[in-house]
Amino acid sequence: MNATILIAVISALIILYILFLPSEERLDIIGENESSRDFGPDKEDVLLEDTSVIMEHFAEDEIEHTLPSLTLYSITTASTVKEVASFYVKKTLFSEQKRDIDFELGEEAQNVLLSFSVRKAKGDLIVEVNGKQVWSGPIEKVNADPIRVPKDALSSQNTVTFRASSPGLAFWRTHEYLIENFKVTADLVDTSSQRAKVDFVVGKEEAGHIEKATLRFVAECETGRVGVLDILINDRGVYSSVPDCGVPRPLVFDSKLLIEGENTLEFRSTKGRYVLDQLKITTKLEEIPSFTYFFDVDSDQFKDIREGRKTANFTLFFTDDKEDKAAEIIINGRKTFMTRHEEFEWSLILDRFLEQGSNSLKIIPDTRLEVRRLQVVLDDT
Repeated sequence: MNATILIAVISALIILYILFLPSEERLDIIGENESSRDFGPDKEDVLLEDTSVIMEHFAEDEIEHTLPSLTLYSITTASTVKEVASFYVKKTLFSEQKRDIDFELGEEAQNVLLSFSVRKAKGDLIVEVNGKQVWSGPIEKVNADPIRVPKDALSSQNTVTFRASSPGLAFWRTHEYLIENFKVTADLVDTSSQRAKVDFVVGKEEAGHIEKATLRFVAECETGRVGVLDILINDRGVYSSVPDCGVPRPLVFDSKLLIEGENTLEFRSTKGRYVLDQLKITTKLEEIPSFTYFFDVDSDQFKDIREGRKTANFTLFFTDDKEDKAAEIIINGRKTFMTRHEEFEWSLILDRFLEQGSNSLKIIPDTRLEVRRLQVVLDDT
């Protein structure tokens, strides 16, 4: 019984001792110190290592986005903005009767005219729009010539004022006008079709490697009858001018305006009709990227390789085994090829390629490679 108690006491003391040891020593005693285990080659045997490398591949050096033709135009409609059947204005030395008529105009209104007929006329007729005189003089025809209102006299809310001229000191006279069939007319321009957009998609690999971007188009139009053409890519202006009608136009723009995914090309005009034909955006891609690494093989390592005690193993570890993988491998200027189908890794013995001292390893991908880790390791034979 005493021996049992003694063993229990000793065991408790040992447990307490272990609990108060530093963590690494405690893990060594209980056999869980992972740092003491052998998980791979010695550090001096790792000649080269890199992780998390995306190696892009471009099947073409240019990508063309062919786009449909677009038409820009405006529709002009003559419209009556305001009508008044009849009204009477007069002026004597001691009194005046005038007429104010209010009307509204939108920004699209052009060529605003005042038209009317005259039943009774004596003296001069004075017409003002928003306080600005647009006519002063006699009306000698029943159907008066339309009065054109200057654009700078107009606003969104307008008032046209009719009054008769003063008879002066002839107090017995009355200057008067009886106006009939009064109309405010305007050309209303529908500009909704003066803008047109077209979308196109830039792929992930393309978006990150564009060296030069060019828009090409032909503007079919009538010279002298069209206004400024504005071109925007993703709401950023790249052109604003009157193009030569019927002449192919290449336009180089900042490739940074293009984004991965959906992009928008927009055209806007201010006047006339444009047919925008042969639309094409071409992106010239950067040179096919290669991935070059350098590593050293010292004299002892080179001797071990030559005498067969060590072998240099180059391995690519991929992130998946779903896609086919291919690349050209160049070691110290000597070529070989890697082709793998649905595998996680690929290895190559480099012994016959290596030199004592500095060595180069270049990878030129023929497919997109997602490399989790690459390494050159000296393994024991």
